[in-house]
Amino acid sequence: MGNPLRRIQRRLRRVLVSLCALCALCGEQSFAGDPERIEALVRGGAPKLALMLLDQEQTASLPPGQWMAWERQRLAVYAALRDWDALAGRAEHLPPDLPPEFRRYALVQAVEARLAAQDAEGARRYLRRLVFGERAGGAELAQVRRLVIRSYLTENNLADAQTALARYQQDYNARGEAWQTLHAEILMRAGKDRAAFDVAAGAQSHEARLMRLASALRAEIIKPAVALGQAEKLADELRAKPALARKAWAAAAEAALRGRAPAQRVLALERALSLPGPGDDPLFGVEPEDLWQAYERLAESIGNAARLLVGNDRAWLAKAESYKAADGHHARALYAFLAAHAAEDSTRAAAHQRLADGLLKEGYGETLRELYTRSARYGSVAAIPEVVRYRLADKALADFDIRLAAQLVKDLVRPPEDEDAEFWRLRRARVLIYAGDYHPALVELSGMLDDKRSLEPDLAGRYLQVLFDLQTAGKHEEAAVLLESVYARVDNERMRREILFWIADSKSAQGRYQEAAEWYLRSATFNGANGGDPWGETARFHAAEALGRAGFIEDARGVYLKLLGGTEDPRRRAQIERNIQQLWLAQNAPTR
Repeated sequence: MGNPLRRIQRRLRRVLVSLCALCALCGEQSFAGDPERIEALVRGGAPKLALMLLDQEQTASLPPGQWMAWERQRLAVYAALRDWDALAGRAEHLPPDLPPEFRRYALVQAVEARLAAQDAEGARRYLRRLVFGERAGGAELAQVRRLVIRSYLTENNLADAQTALARYQQDYNARGEAWQTLHAEILMRAGKDRAAFDVAAGAQSHEARLMRLASALRAEIIKPAVALGQAEKLADELRAKPALARKAWAAAAEAALRGRAPAQRVLALERALSLPGPGDDPLFGVEPEDLWQAYERLAESIGNAARLLVGNDRAWLAKAESYKAADGHHARALYAFLAAHAAEDSTRAAAHQRLADGLLKEGYGETLRELYTRSARYGSVAAIPEVVRYRLADKALADFDIRLAAQLVKDLVRPPEDEDAEFWRLRRARVLIYAGDYHPALVELSGMLDDKRSLEPDLAGRYLQVLFDLQTAGKHEEAAVLLESVYARVDNERMRREILFWIADSKSAQGRYQEAAEWYLRSATFNGANGGDPWGETARFHAAEALGRAGFIEDARGVYLKLLGGTEDPRRRAQIERNIQQLWLAQNAPTR
């Protein structure tokens, strides 16, 4: 089945060949190495840097052949970024002197970008330009007509899609496998499953096999048990293509539902929801509510067989705990049932926790996230049970989804049962800092010190790590105040000396250089030290820099000279000498 996103992104791999061909065709200077440079940046995860380099290289003064080569690169980068608006917008402002074939190429990229953005009318606007403005013909016109059909499918306009399909088939006598897949999709979406099955006959691509399997199931050409086995086998083949694998598991879940196999349906839905893809796919859609309902049906089946009474929480829990790891989906179904129907609040909380832990243990963290953050059962983060929010926050942090993690922990005042309260408060504050939600983080950090006269070294060390994050975020005034509070509550000499240095760093970052110099020198000479040790030398060096910036040139020179007399390191000596020279230049610079 055609996919605009995949088609656009595949073009990135062909950029090098296209560039070389264009340069050879136009007789322009070879740019060997440049395509690899841009592609390496995109593949390596730095598309923004790639765009910056393109902005530098792709100037209006370039010959057309070179400019077009860079433009192909640029469109591929936008595709990698999924920046469909930027990609389509390039077609609006192409230089007027470009060859018609390149203009048509760029417009096709714009069409596919609008389709990827689910903007069918926007795609047809570019398609009309291709037909009437650029006068596409031959193979290009056939491609345009296929994209018109895809645009109708994007907006679920099946009537126009079928009309355009019939005309295309009549004009081109289409028989290719991609055409079979597209034709079958339209027929299935129109409810003509038997016809879709016939159309997809003989096609061997994964997309076509998936379409044929689903249409056979819905047309009752094969039994649900057979379809279930085929869908599971296909899903296993598609492990390297997660978006397609999700559709295969969705087909397996549908087969299990039709075959009245509740356990297999739960397994298929758990796996489908763990993979990327839209829940509202018109043929293979899977929603979190489907899994909640599947859990309910499986739990009812188990409960009826075991003669469990609703309200007898202990009996249901005991049954859930009796399942071994291989049958963990049975236990998860019972926990999901208890989470909704248990008589005691404590049992509901325990059931939510065990359901979450079970899914995480199986590697279905994304399924857990779908169930609780994208289900109508929980309309807001505040509605999610606390025991689940802790686990979701940990997963969000592991995925570097800091925004979600902060939303999950913001109102969680009590720590998880298995975590130290103070360490939890620090972790919560850190997440809020990462998310840029500084006020509640500062309230938490300040509140931790209010009722403490002293801090144990381990807790103080962890607390300081969070303050370093605060400094990195640029909150130096707040960090300095909290650092002074920590200084007053620790009796570890090494830690106190270091804290003086970190306070100085924050003062310097605020431009308060005189104060910074004082704190650096206090750190250097802490507890009667002469500042001749490595830590002291570093602190004195920073103090000299701060003194110079504060206008105390003689003091700065004096500190530098003492450092110069106490070091044999040639690199350090060169740096100090250079700074002394800069002080002299600053002092003797003419004033206007």
